[in-house]
Amino acid sequence: MFKAIATSLLWLTSLPVCIYTLITYLFSYTLVLDHWSAGFVMMSLPFAMLGCFIIAFTWLFIRPVRAILPIMILALGYPFIKRTIVFKDPQRAANSLSVFSYNVFGFYGDNNDKQKAKKLMSYCIDYEADIKCFQEFYNVDDDANFQSLIPMLKENPYFISNKEKWNPGMMGLIIFSAYPIINRDGKTFGRSNSNGYLMADIARKKDTIRVINIQLQSMGIRVNKVVNGVKGEDYEEAKKEGRGIISSLKRGFEQHSQEIEPIERLINDSPYPVILCGDFNETPYGNAYGSIRDRLKNAFEEAGNGFGFTLNRSPRIVRIDNQFCSESVKVLDFKTFSNVKLSDHYPILGRY
Repeated sequence: MFKAIATSLLWLTSLPVCIYTLITYLFSYTLVLDHWSAGFVMMSLPFAMLGCFIIAFTWLFIRPVRAILPIMILALGYPFIKRTIVFKDPQRAANSLSVFSYNVFGFYGDNNDKQKAKKLMSYCIDYEADIKCFQEFYNVDDDANFQSLIPMLKENPYFISNKEKWNPGMMGLIIFSAYPIINRDGKTFGRSNSNGYLMADIARKKDTIRVINIQLQSMGIRVNKVVNGVKGEDYEEAKKEGRGIISSLKRGFEQHSQEIEPIERLINDSPYPVILCGDFNETPYGNAYGSIRDRLKNAFEEAGNGFGFTLNRSPRIVRIDNQFCSESVKVLDFKTFSNVKLSDHYPILGRY
């Protein structure tokens, strides 16, 4: 009798998990609900799929016929596995274009850490790429330790930024190019110094390509503070931080839905192939990622290797920095440099 009750409870648990997983697919495939709550549902997709996998695995040993439902649902979610992990070999071509993207955390300018700034700055200056896109870029013209703009121009002499003047403590977006920039546009979101987008139409030989550099609103997730509160048995502080995370996520999802609209127009109206890169500040299951993916293909999914996690701080196991490109552009290789621990993000490189 106990076995029958346990089996019934397991089945009653299986059905809601399977239904919820289907709902996460619906939101993530169709973006059917333009509301911040959809962001929470989409963000939970990998956990829902994990739940389906555990249920399927359990039923295989109890009553295999009941494993068919969760297995079928997992099969429907196969395209989302591609957003999570891929294994592709790099390809070569004589006429490739390299695009380097990196959130440099202001070169630690806010902390005035000159040694870290020098090391991080040298890496960014010395790394060879046709196009370099930086988020949270920082420059102080009259301080040699944080004078990052001029050295960058040696190999990439053309640039645009969303700052007319780089004041101390001010970070922003910037694009450096080895080829002429023939058209430009940009916008800063709200009162933020660093969130926004830049667009550069770049003429390379007989081709012109539109490069877009973005940084969406940060979610401000401080998982480490919640963990530290629990470890220190300061449960009130942990609860406070937990509520703060939920509030930040809600605000972030609301703002991302607004921020992504002008970027969608830049893609839709482009007369040239597009390469878009930057810090999305959300996982590959979010609304902004899905919206761009409807228009462009993701470079990691096309030519990456492994999980491609890009965050060098808690929660770490997320990929929030991305590159996308038009269907007409072939992705030869995509790398995440997880061994470069100079910022709170890892740099990424796409070859096209």
